[in-house]
Amino acid sequence: MEQETQKERLTPYLVGLMALLFVATFLEGYDFFIVSLILDNLGKDFHIKREVALYGLSVINIGAVFGFFAIRFGDRIGRKPVFIISIVSFGILSIATSFSPNYYAYVALQFLTKMFLVTEFHTAIIMISEEFPPRIRATAVGVLEMAGGFGGVAAAIFSKYALPAWGWRAMYMVGGVPLILAPIVFFYVRETKNYLAIRNTPAARPAPLWHIWTTPSRKNVALVGAVWFLCYLCYAGMIYSWVLFAKTERGWSESQVGVQMGIATVLGMTGYIVAGAVMDAFGRRIASCIFLLCASGSLVWAFTASGSMMLPSLIAAIFFIFSLIPICSTYNAEMFPTELRAQAAAWCNFLLGRPAQVVAPTIVALLIAPMGGIGAAVKLLAIGPVIAAFMIFFLFPETKGIKMDRIH
Repeated sequence: MEQETQKERLTPYLVGLMALLFVATFLEGYDFFIVSLILDNLGKDFHIKREVALYGLSVINIGAVFGFFAIRFGDRIGRKPVFIISIVSFGILSIATSFSPNYYAYVALQFLTKMFLVTEFHTAIIMISEEFPPRIRATAVGVLEMAGGFGGVAAAIFSKYALPAWGWRAMYMVGGVPLILAPIVFFYVRETKNYLAIRNTPAARPAPLWHIWTTPSRKNVALVGAVWFLCYLCYAGMIYSWVLFAKTERGWSESQVGVQMGIATVLGMTGYIVAGAVMDAFGRRIASCIFLLCASGSLVWAFTASGSMMLPSLIAAIFFIFSLIPICSTYNAEMFPTELRAQAAAWCNFLLGRPAQVVAPTIVALLIAPMGGIGAAVKLLAIGPVIAAFMIFFLFPETKGIKMDRIH
């Protein structure tokens, strides 16, 4: 009994671990938002068209897909080494980005940065899941996800002051903070107990990459992966294009964009929590369809609005588009058996879903001229959540209340 109580206790070490992971993930969110805030600045500095800047963003986001392969090293050498390597690499690459001599160098450096950012974030999630007591594990993961959102808020607000005074390069200098954090992580953070317990056992060896496609779950991999892809289309369109839209088609200043994006992100982050609560109350299928259709509608509104409606439409879009992440994550957890759940998450999110973040900026770039502007081009991406809603309604089971150990 005493041993079980100890396992359920939130120890000082876990509080410190959460603090360190929170700061690291905060910086991950900060970097994620930077590029959306400075796309037009890059165009002016490097003398490139906005379409070229969007093509480069597609290349950068390929790094997020490659993050999947980097994360798998955590099963071979441990969570702690991968986490430390990630934050050090991110810090060095972020500072190096601020000295980019041309756009090609910028894209190459940010490609690598994106890979290590994704690796850092998902390794942190694994560490929280393996170290924290079950009764507060979900809450701890939620706090970590919120940290990334707060990082985005910080980037938006900081841009109001940094961009006019020092330019876009100053935004990336802040990304060097993890280099200060790394020694603390090295001496304070321990390897997770779960990994130490299986390190020298057959369970420590990752399953072959294609294994899940030989199981009965392969149909669900295709379905959930498709929903991730369709949702990420909308997500990427919103996050990467709205600032460019506001500046170029609505005449907003950098100061206006920074403040309004900061306000909208703070309020919109509640979408993470509200979506989960509604799914628990009314069922996965109905709640998901409602949120997906609202995400589509709010995206169209955000890229149509002008004047006093700009901020309300932005808040609505961020709220509903952020809600897509817990919806996809819930299905990713509840439609696969325990022994395949991690591999399913890797396939559905990284290898099938995240390519949407690669193609979305390119789609927008290709459609700007024929559609007559950024707003019109991005609105076409709103079809993604609509298709996903139909897929969930007609093809997905209702998984509310399902016992996780009884999924086959």
